[in-house]
This record gives sequence, structure tokens and C-alpha cells, in this order.
Amino acid sequence: MKKIPVVFISLGSIFGFSQKNSSRFSVSYHKNVETYFLAEILSADHRKINKDFELYKIKECSAYQPIVKNALQKFERLKNSKIAFLTAELNDVLLEKYGMGNDILMKPLMYHREFPAGDWLNEYQVDNNNLTKEQNKEATDLIKNYLSELSKFYTEENISQFFAENKDFYTGGIKEYNRQIPEGFTNAMEQFYGESFNKYTILISPMMMWPIEDNEGRGIATEMILKSGKKDIYEIASPFMKVEKPGDFGYDNQFQARFLSIHEFGHSFVNKEVYAHKDQLTRFKDLFEQSKLKETMIKTGGYGDYQTCVAEHLVRLGEIQTAKIQKDVERAEKLEAYHVKNSFIFIPLLQEKLKEYNANRQKYKTFGEFVPILLKVFENSSVEFINSELSKIKK
Repeated sequence: MKKIPVVFISLGSIFGFSQKNSSRFSVSYHKNVETYFLAEILSADHRKINKDFELYKIKECSAYQPIVKNALQKFERLKNSKIAFLTAELNDVLLEKYGMGNDILMKPLMYHREFPAGDWLNEYQVDNNNLTKEQNKEATDLIKNYLSELSKFYTEENISQFFAENKDFYTGGIKEYNRQIPEGFTNAMEQFYGESFNKYTILISPMMMWPIEDNEGRGIATEMILKSGKKDIYEIASPFMKVEKPGDFGYDNQFQARFLSIHEFGHSFVNKEVYAHKDQLTRFKDLFEQSKLKETMIKTGGYGDYQTCVAEHLVRLGEIQTAKIQKDVERAEKLEAYHVKNSFIFIPLLQEKLKEYNANRQKYKTFGEFVPILLKVFENSSVEFINSELSKIKK
């Protein structure tokens, strides 16, 4: 559940790669995702966990997100429907029993064929290395059963009509986001990480609610493995601009769009490498718990897990390197300064260690091959160092 703030208001830059002509990159929206977030709106009154925040989001976002306002007007009669209760229960159970937020639902929404279809594009299962095999199976069954009901909801309530009625807004939002995209950013990311994916897709989600302050929005990274074995990756983006006049769609901020895109796609390169080396982070797990880092990371972005803390550091490292590859030195420097200020205290040490990677690409063909060396930065730390670095940060 990440909230990624935009702070680079003075970072305009021109990138020297071709991106928008790439058939592997696109901006779109997805009916499964939008239908889920509609159900989430309807479920707010029935939540047991985070109910106040869910109700606050509705009050706040309906004032400047037209799709949320339109959905409330059209579907308010369904606040006590079966799907409203099921959505509330699902989210409460995921949080309370498995420690997972609604971001976990984005992956199965991609694996399920787009509504009104009722089948799946490929086999889906929860695979969380913090859960037991039995818990992963329980969570998988829970989510699959829920999506079956969500598909029925889409058909029975004729949700397709809502998308038809609001087609112009979705089309406008796609075009607006597309205008912000940095030229060649996926090319630069592939160069840094040493691997590529089948498709890169940004899915705008005008239905997703995230209170907008200082042009901040929420991005969610997810992916899908195709039956061919290839992998498509996604960024799902809430609006990050308030819609205050006709012709605005919530995505007219170049800096936030670029930041979210590179950050969220970065998770598909990074997360799998971090989670594959969980056993190499046993000492850092203790450091994370014993120092002030866990408390600080929770306040920073809800990052209360030591593996997530490491992954978030490495994704930000990738943002900086991507900017350098694109010869955007100013942006790279501002990114580094901003992330350190926001408690990502290992960034300077990781930058220093990364020099070995950049100088030995014949040896390290991919970023994943170098991750075990980067993890030593975390493992070789100390409670004293962590607390000392955190105390230097002026909020």
C-alpha cells in the first residue's frame, strides 16, 4: 500500500531514447481493476479495519474525482449488496489474517480474463514467503472465490454500461497520462537491470481513491506470467491531480507520472531478487526490528517488513541509475537527496557498492546476479549506524 509523493517540480528533462513508438509499452485501463475499486467504494460502511480511512477517502476523493462521484450516484443503491459485504470481509481478512493490503488483489485481477468473462488467462496462486504453504492456499482460494463473485456482479449489475457512459473520460485520461511519459525509460531500465519483459503497461485507475495532497498519488506494481512463460508487467495509477475543470482527467503532471512509472515498473525487476534471498537477510531482520528503522519505514510508506524495506531501497537505487543512463544528472541527484531525506539511509552505501556492478557488466550480466552483494550493505550494518543516520534526517 504505497503512497509515492511527487517532489520533483523543477526536474524537467528531455530523454534521448525512443519510447512511445515501442509496441511493448502502452497506457490503458482495465475493467477488472475498476470494477474492484467500485466494489471497494460500496464496501466502506461494512469495514471493520480502517473504516474511518475508507469513509474519509470517499468524502475527499468524490469531490475531485469525477469517476468516483459518478459511481456513487449510479450505484449507491448497492451499498448493502452482496458484493459490498464480500469486499469488506475480504479486505479485513487479508489484513488481519495474512498481513496483506488490497495491492495483493491487483495480480489476480490481471490473471482473470477481463470482465464480463468468467475464466482465467492463466493459473493464479498466492506465493508469499512470509506465509506457510497452507496459508498461501487459503488466501488463494479466498481470492479466487471473491473474483468469481466480482465477475457475477459485473454482469448482473451491467457495469459495462457505466464504462460506456464514461468512455470519453477514460480515453481522455489515457491520452493525458501518455503525454507525460519519459522517452525511452523502459530502454534505460532494461539496460541497467540487464533483463526485459514482454510488455509494459500503465493502467490508469480513475476509480481508485487516494487523497491528493501536493499532487501525490498511489501506484501499484503487479505482473502476469503468460502461458508462453513470458511476463507482462503493470503499473496501476490513481489520479494525482484534482480534476477542477473540463478537459482535466487527473494525470496532468509530468513529474509524478514519470516518477510513478519508473518506480512501479522497478518493483518487477527488484522484488523477485530480494525475496529469493530471504535467508541472506536474517541479521538485517533483527536490525530492522531492534533499531528505529521499522517504525520510521512504517511512517514513511507503510513499509513494516524488512524484505519490503530492502526492496524499496533497491527500487529507488534503480530510479537513480535510470536517470543517469538517460543523462539526467540533475534528476539523479535530486532523487538521491530526496530518498535519503525520506529515511532511505542505505542509498549512499548502495550507490558506492553499485560501482562494482557498473564496472563489471561482463561478469554481472543482470542486476539479480549482483543483488547478493548489495544485500551485504544491509547485513553488515548495525543498530548504532541505523539510528545515527536516522537522527541526522531533518523532517
